[in-house]
Amino acid sequence: MQNKFGFKDFILIVLVSLALVMTYLSMKQDDRRWEQNEAVNKKVGDIEQLVTRLEAKLDSGIVVANNGSSSSTNGSSTIQRDESWSKQPGLEITWFNTPGFEVDPRNEDDYRLGGFFKETFNAQPNKITPILAEDVYARRVNDQVCERLAEYNPTTLELDGYLAEAWQYDPSGYWVRVKLRDNARFSDGQPVTAEDVRWTFHEYINNPELETESIRSIMTNLDRIDVVSDKVVDIFFKEPDAYNLQMALGFYILPKYFYEQFTTTQINQSTALLMGSGPFKMQSLDPEDQWTPGTDIVLVRNEQYWGSKPALAGLRYDVIQEDVASLTAFVNGETDMIIPSSPQYVEKISQPGWDEKAYSLKWLNMRSGYLFIGWQCGERNGKLTPFHDKRVRQAMTLNLDRELMIRDIWAGLDNIAVGPNNPPSPAANPEIEPWPYDPERAKELLAEAGWVDRDNDGILEDENGVEFEFEFTRSTGGQTIERMEKYIIDRCAAIGIRCISKPVDWSLFDQIMKTRNFDAITLGWSASAPESDPRQIWHTDSIQNQGHNFIQWDGGQDQYLDAIVKELDFDKRMKIFHQFHALVHEEQPYTFIRSVPWKRFISKDFANVHTYPKGLEQKEYYMPAN
Repeated sequence: MQNKFGFKDFILIVLVSLALVMTYLSMKQDDRRWEQNEAVNKKVGDIEQLVTRLEAKLDSGIVVANNGSSSSTNGSSTIQRDESWSKQPGLEITWFNTPGFEVDPRNEDDYRLGGFFKETFNAQPNKITPILAEDVYARRVNDQVCERLAEYNPTTLELDGYLAEAWQYDPSGYWVRVKLRDNARFSDGQPVTAEDVRWTFHEYINNPELETESIRSIMTNLDRIDVVSDKVVDIFFKEPDAYNLQMALGFYILPKYFYEQFTTTQINQSTALLMGSGPFKMQSLDPEDQWTPGTDIVLVRNEQYWGSKPALAGLRYDVIQEDVASLTAFVNGETDMIIPSSPQYVEKISQPGWDEKAYSLKWLNMRSGYLFIGWQCGERNGKLTPFHDKRVRQAMTLNLDRELMIRDIWAGLDNIAVGPNNPPSPAANPEIEPWPYDPERAKELLAEAGWVDRDNDGILEDENGVEFEFEFTRSTGGQTIERMEKYIIDRCAAIGIRCISKPVDWSLFDQIMKTRNFDAITLGWSASAPESDPRQIWHTDSIQNQGHNFIQWDGGQDQYLDAIVKELDFDKRMKIFHQFHALVHEEQPYTFIRSVPWKRFISKDFANVHTYPKGLEQKEYYMPAN
């Protein structure tokens, strides 16, 4: 049987040929379209680059003086500011430039827009809803999204107006009138108004149904906020206070129209109802599908930002609790910034070629803090702990060789912390020396407090025969904290005390502190201001309402704390600080372990990375053009 080439075969070949030709032409057209798109994208990018450079010139082209006028840098004209909003004519008004960059990346030849910067946290925040979330990790995220009326200048540490364009401060210390910036707006484009300021304080922070107790406990001297006009507010104080201005200007301003759509229960139970006016915003702000712990936090550039926009397209935060895994992720390029352990820092900076991969940063700054063990001075579950006696607390400090701990656990990079303020802070008492390592004296103090090995079993008992046993609460993850814990357990055993490890996830710490459900706990404090109001941590008022005096210490400190805030003269205030420091040293409600400089590894895939007295400014980073 022969195969014949028929008409149908001819038609089929023609159709296939046409299909191939059309496919080829379509591919060529797609190539041209892709090339056109690439050309358009490049032009858009070039225009964006040009706009950002013009913004840089505009930002630096106006110098604002504190005398109420602004002048062009070319000297050709002077623009008089409207002072009709002032509360007291003739009283000085302090004006501020639009917030910019300390080191402007837009002036660099290789500057370009785009790129995500990924930071790794070494503990898991349980929520990032502003003001309700209190840990250092949530604050790092919140600081990128929310803004305050004023922020500390990264270099000078002076208060600079942010949402506030200007203010007029009562010389007697009873009020401050604030003028908001006309162009300030939230990330959805809605303007920041005086009503948002009033509402944030009265209906959010001071709402007794919201879990904002810790900040409420330190804002008791702020009497009320009155709306004067759409862009002007009056903030009144109950009495003069050394920290009135930083308190009044230092809380996040939240959009009333966004948060008032939720009930207090919804806000309390939220994990990421996070909206503000800052340079970045949440990638997704769906109340029905919020960020949850265990997933990356993703922020994107706020294209509506009213200030100098960052170059980065966004910021990403993940969590790796184990030190080795965190460093491995950094070395493999899976993250751009980590906090290395002290041994890791010492090891890596000595490796050949490491400087080509990473910025290795170590410096003291405003937020440098201290690591401590907090002793439960009050009751736990209705019963006093052994640490209610200051002799026991003193003994616990004397029993620890903190110089050895710093040398063996933290590679010798730190110093023994001396108290609630460390040198070079002027609030630190220069006459205070750290308690020495003296286990024999520790045993004597324990015996004086009634703790003696009465049955010769190696464990101390009180007069009722109750053994000295306590739980040591610490966060999970990381070899460093495990080594610290092992040392403490061994030292306690050496003097007849049974220390029981209680590792818990960082996300649970907040609840543990609020309920005071611990015997001893280790964590660190870092400052949020060059001179922090000590009442938040130490005042007996902060024992109540889940405040930050979670160790429930009441050792006569209030007389000093109340005097500190009332003393407006700096030198006199520092003398009172020194008296308070001496009391803390004697009472030992904390065993102060080490002062902690910041240590960071940052990828050199990014440029314009600088250290500041305030900390780091990630909004200045950019990915250099290839």
